Amino acid sequence: MLAYRSAYLILPILLGSILGCSHLEPVEHDRKKYETWNVRDSGYRFLPGDELDVKVVFNPEFSDRVIVSPDGRINLDLIGSVDVLERTPSEVAQEVKSRYAAELIRPDVTVSPRIFGSQAIYVAGEVKEPGMLKLVHQMTVMQAIMEAGGVADTANLEQVILLRRTPRNTSMLRVVNLKEILEARNPTEDVPVQRFDVVFVPRSDIAEADRIMAQYVDKLVPVQRSIFLGFYPGIAQ
Repeated sequence: MLAYRSAYLILPILLGSILGCSHLEPVEHDRKKYETWNVRDSGYRFLPGDELDVKVVFNPEFSDRVIVSPDGRINLDLIGSVDVLERTPSEVAQEVKSRYAAELIRPDVTVSPRIFGSQAIYVAGEVKEPGMLKLVHQMTVMQAIMEAGGVADTANLEQVILLRRTPRNTSMLRVVNLKEILEARNPTEDVPVQRFDVVFVPRSDIAEADRIMAQYVDKLVPVQRSIFLGFYPGIAQ
């Protein structure tokens, strides 16, 4: 079992090796392996290191600010350990409320994130400075690409790929038309990115992107998931 600190050294090395493979041979890739883009699966979910507020409305003495432990749990007065790993704030609030119901008369509970423990996205393909970037508040696809130095002259602006992992450890794919964003014809295309998203700017058409997406989906993203989750003792693989 590798140490958590070692994981941060492995990820940049692996990312660099994939980004450096600019002359990979095209590979066949099955689009059916990607799930349909789902807004519900795109919601914020807790990971180790995140800080959250748990407010018990009518019993504020039990309210608390807690940090998600390496095993994906928080500890609260009266009810003890609560598993929050990859669960939404509303899902956690519902469980906490249900468990407090055995102890309190009016266990109204709200849960909200305060500080995110892991803040990384990946931008690759026809950009000037591909690599891992720090995610900032409300960063969009366009802003992520600009943070990576902007697009190269060889970029296909109409078929930018956005990849995102789901709570089921599968992948969702969305095609973003960067050209329409730049021309202010469809600003809704500029969707917000989330931590661990992969933004890929292809060279020619969407078929060209398959050779790199295969590397990310089959190699980088599962390893990234294991780095931030699987190396924590007690988390199921």
